[in-house]
Amino acid sequence: MTERSGDRLLETAGTLSETVLGRWAAEVDREGRFPRESLAALREAGLMSYFVPARLGGAGGDLANFARIASLLGEGCLSTAMIWAMHGQQVASLADHAAESHGGLLEEIAREGMVVGSVTSEFGKGGDLLTALAPLVAEDGGYRVRRAAPIVTAGGEAGVYLVTMRAGKDVPTSDVRLVCVRPEDGAVTVEGGWDAMGMRGTTSVPMKLDVRVAAERVLATPFRAIAVQSMIPVGHVGWVASWFGAARGAVRRAVRALRRRAAKGGRPLNSELLLDRLAGVRVSLDLIESLLGRVAAELDGLRAAGAPFAAYQDIRLNILINNLKVAGSTLAFSVADRLVELMGLNDGYLRGGELGLERTFRDLRSAALMFSNDRLLAANGKLMLVEGSGLSGLFG
Repeated sequence: MTERSGDRLLETAGTLSETVLGRWAAEVDREGRFPRESLAALREAGLMSYFVPARLGGAGGDLANFARIASLLGEGCLSTAMIWAMHGQQVASLADHAAESHGGLLEEIAREGMVVGSVTSEFGKGGDLLTALAPLVAEDGGYRVRRAAPIVTAGGEAGVYLVTMRAGKDVPTSDVRLVCVRPEDGAVTVEGGWDAMGMRGTTSVPMKLDVRVAAERVLATPFRAIAVQSMIPVGHVGWVASWFGAARGAVRRAVRALRRRAAKGGRPLNSELLLDRLAGVRVSLDLIESLLGRVAAELDGLRAAGAPFAAYQDIRLNILINNLKVAGSTLAFSVADRLVELMGLNDGYLRGGELGLERTFRDLRSAALMFSNDRLLAANGKLMLVEGSGLSGLFG
């Protein structure tokens, strides 16, 4: 992606965030519906093909601008930003590990801008991304995919799904493959609704799949490699950037409101408590932005160099990526929490307020629960014990 095309996409994302995403965010939240107007705008602008290689009609984007775009979208509507970020996560996984036979699907994603859904959750396995229980079953030269999932973001709206399946009945649950499934392949059904506290527009519904796919729909690369090299790092960058954008947008709206009201003779801006709390939220934003930029730059370096899979298994890098998600989710929610207190009952806590802080608070409460922080912290503790001191890479 050229610098000029990157600047153009950033400008487009910023404009759409203000004129479309921000316009529909409150209604999408109130009705708990898919943000169809916002996704249509992203599709029209070509943003749905961000990670599709340029030779196949996409932008061939990098992670640094991916994070910047996600943060801009997050300012307007966090549900839309997360749908886009998770779609990008799936497209990157497909683009990074696709065979020649998948080129047509990537071209279709670039041309049509269809949502790519992720089916990795599964009843009975908890939150372990790297395992699968339901096995692929050989059938008529292809495979039967019979699978239920409790949560699929934008599940009823996707034009293709990337589904994790155990490689066979008699293999370990850690031997997992990623399968491309289309709605027309068989029975792909939504099995319930999504009535959540926040992130209501993501419509993360339970689904059931019972389809037959051709053998080439199964990616040859083992899923663990796809997850470690693409799905997890791209996902964590996109998620944290979206949360950062939502928190940053909330701060911007609050500061504008404070300045506007002070100019009209309202609340004075010289209170030490007010200034201290504003400074505190800025610290949190700067910390997220700094860590996000560091991780995106390091991953872009690996991707540009065509680094081998072993480079992505580096313990220090994995701790850093996990910490990005833990810190980003915790700090972003803390910003929303402090803003609600700072702006008070009418402007912060009540629903329907013009600043949208109550909605942002509910949306960001979900951040720590997605790929649970507890799980990531436990993983980092184990990695530190393997690593030895656990402090390699700190100050040299």
